[in-house]
Amino acid sequence: AIPLKTKFFQGYYDAPQIERLDVGTGFIVEMADSADKDAEYKAKGIRLPTTIEANSWYLGFNMLDPVVGDGDTPAQGERNRKLRQAISIVIDWEEHIAIFEKNQGVAAQGPLPPGLFGYRDDGPAAFNPVVYRKVDGKIERRPLEEAKRLLAEAGYPNGRDEKTGRPLVLNFDYLSALTPAARSLMDWYQKQFAKLGIQLEIRATDYNRFQDKVQKGSHQIYFWGWLADYPDAENFLFLLYGPNSKSLTNGNGENASNYRNKEFDRRFEQMKFEEDGPAKAKLIDEMIRIVQEDAPWTWGYFPTSAAALHQWVHNGKPTQIIRNHIQYLRVDPRLRTEKIAEWNRPIWWPVALIALALVAGVVPAFRAYRRRERENAARTLAREAHAGAAQ
Repeated sequence: AIPLKTKFFQGYYDAPQIERLDVGTGFIVEMADSADKDAEYKAKGIRLPTTIEANSWYLGFNMLDPVVGDGDTPAQGERNRKLRQAISIVIDWEEHIAIFEKNQGVAAQGPLPPGLFGYRDDGPAAFNPVVYRKVDGKIERRPLEEAKRLLAEAGYPNGRDEKTGRPLVLNFDYLSALTPAARSLMDWYQKQFAKLGIQLEIRATDYNRFQDKVQKGSHQIYFWGWLADYPDAENFLFLLYGPNSKSLTNGNGENASNYRNKEFDRRFEQMKFEEDGPAKAKLIDEMIRIVQEDAPWTWGYFPTSAAALHQWVHNGKPTQIIRNHIQYLRVDPRLRTEKIAEWNRPIWWPVALIALALVAGVVPAFRAYRRRERENAARTLAREAHAGAAQ
């Protein structure tokens, strides 16, 4: 069978998978890796529209944990918050995106992805001031020195407990077994924590065991994600709503960090009934600022999706949320017919070559056959003549 991708490039498919418009990322990566592929795809007019998905991947802290969580006292809680802030600064999500996501994503500034009401892409709310700063009009990650200062204020100068002198060891509960690719990722995480002198122990398990640990609240640091069910800020902010705590609801909530903040929760309860507008935007701004400061997540990144469409297909917008997009597509059948004919012109010289090969093989064989026939006839005549002479 002809591979699907080949038939797409021949023009027989309008998209590699018409039921999904989020499979173009691989084509973008191929174009970046190969000048030949880049030229080929551009010559065919392949369209690769991209969008940042309503999809979040993040590194979270279990707020029930005594070391990285809320703590038993307000003073301990403040020290633990500074520890989370220090870690948030040193985890270089831009580097992660470049290495492990092939540059197909953007670093998150908070829990809300672009494209949803309440997301800010300009002004003071456009970046997380705990992790980033503005220098000469550009947003840049805060320097390592600031993270080390926060770590010292948290009680771990140079990654050691100021009371005991012991190195700070944190546990990363990973959501799957360690494949070679996952080991590379874990090595990268350990290097990020090592910038602060923190030792990161990897506790990798299968996904069912990981879910069980999160439900029981026995995890410490974890990596997880969320794909929106519907495009509204509530669908992401509820992941940090206190009553949705996963461990405190026996797994019935989606707040895997078990984060609880009364001011955040109060605003969330107001926001979820608000229509899009200034009042809702103000509440969202305040909620995001609260969680940026508390740092229950390191926020991670939002992946991008890309469609792969031929030049005769219009209105194709990649998304993982909507699956009934086919009804909105518009196709130019005349252009499609022209391009299929142009790209699949029959190549006749192999046919001629095969014909010549057949002639070259058949003619000698025919001559040999005729020669054998003549020889057989001559022998037959000779035998008959000999028999007649004997009589």
